[in-house]
Amino acid sequence: MLGRAAKATCSRSGLVRGVSQVLADPMAWNQAPVTVTTLSNGVRVATKESFSETASVGVYLDAGTRNETSETVGATYLLEQLSLTGTAKRPMEKLESEVESLGASLEMSYGREHSSFAMHLFNKDLAQGVDILADMVTAPGVANLDKDKAKILWKLDITEQPTRRVIDDRLHACAFRDYSLGFSTCGPFDGIENLTQAHLKQYIDSNYTAEKMVIAASGGIKHGEVVKLAEKAFGSVKAGPPVVGTTKPYFCGAELLYRNDEMGPTAYIAVGWEAVPWKSPDAVTFMVMQSIIGSYKKNSGLVPGSISGNRVINAVANKMGVGCADEFECFMNFYKDTGLFGFYIACDEVAVEHAVGELMFGCNLLSFSVTDEEVERAKRELKATLVNGSGSSMESCNEVGTQVLAYGRGLPPAEMMLRIDAVDAEEVKRVAYKYLNDQEIAITGLGPLHGMPQFYSMRQKTTMVRY
Repeated sequence: MLGRAAKATCSRSGLVRGVSQVLADPMAWNQAPVTVTTLSNGVRVATKESFSETASVGVYLDAGTRNETSETVGATYLLEQLSLTGTAKRPMEKLESEVESLGASLEMSYGREHSSFAMHLFNKDLAQGVDILADMVTAPGVANLDKDKAKILWKLDITEQPTRRVIDDRLHACAFRDYSLGFSTCGPFDGIENLTQAHLKQYIDSNYTAEKMVIAASGGIKHGEVVKLAEKAFGSVKAGPPVVGTTKPYFCGAELLYRNDEMGPTAYIAVGWEAVPWKSPDAVTFMVMQSIIGSYKKNSGLVPGSISGNRVINAVANKMGVGCADEFECFMNFYKDTGLFGFYIACDEVAVEHAVGELMFGCNLLSFSVTDEEVERAKRELKATLVNGSGSSMESCNEVGTQVLAYGRGLPPAEMMLRIDAVDAEEVKRVAYKYLNDQEIAITGLGPLHGMPQFYSMRQKTTMVRY
């Protein structure tokens, strides 16, 4: 009898697994699949076809500030600034006129782990677009460093960075201070004035290699055509040396505060916990947890925060009768071997303790008191966020490139929906208790922080104090 029951259970689980695999297939949801081909030298080509007169193509690199060393800090920023100064084949004037003559748009992005060069253009101009991108990636304007360095450093010195970006930068510096993951992405960069062409070339030779490169395209294109163009333009890119094992960045529980009572009445604070990498089984649960906490901006949005169904938003909006924060946002940053989960707050100097306390309490409750209603609402909002994009080929191209770098494949929305549906309140409590409850935290703040609780008090707020 037990044998029959076990056999029936196995057959049911096999049926469920089979149905899930079928439902996760993009074609079951009338979606184009992501097709990936690896060239002989290791460059991956990923495409997602659609019916359109335009297309987007991009080069996505597994390289960013994390790949810098103590001698090359700031190399990523210099390469970003030099990207549009032209190449040996295309001086700046020729590069600009060629892109404009195609009616195309060119976008570049340099982050902590990934960098990208992408173009949006007409289908008939795809070959020329790939050639331009190949020229910018394989022969960047490093030779222009000597004549443009003074202007680049002057621009870095006078440019005002968004406070949100600065806080995020300082939080990484605090949390991963002994590793390159904590290097700045927006400056200042220690020793950047001493970097030479040799340093930049060393960075490029080490990181702009075949196995770290993904050519992604989306729109009215054919996969075979993109593969041929990629083979012609990137087939000569050399593979890098064997990958050397690296140590997972150590998360340091600490605080890094920049108190300045004269910069205005608003304080800016961020708190982060060590989380999970891209491929972790708990990654989707963290995305749901991010949606449970949510984001809030005073006097904006369709539903006022004071009557919001989100417990944290409602508490923040009604605290002190007028609300204790101008805005807050819960964030989840995934990396290849770690992650950073936390929240950012902008609030009045007299409400710092209240705002921080409400957000810490909300994150603490994820481990003990999450209702099915909260989880279902968060799952609906997360799904809407994932599918309610602009639908442009550029957005699709960026998504494909990032996913292939992170997961090694395209992740269909259908599969993501099934993974989100599998999360329930008990799973949220399990993951939150494992990673957030009574765990180390990194804190950074800027502005009038006279109301900021002491670090030991903040650390105490990561768990329920029952005595």
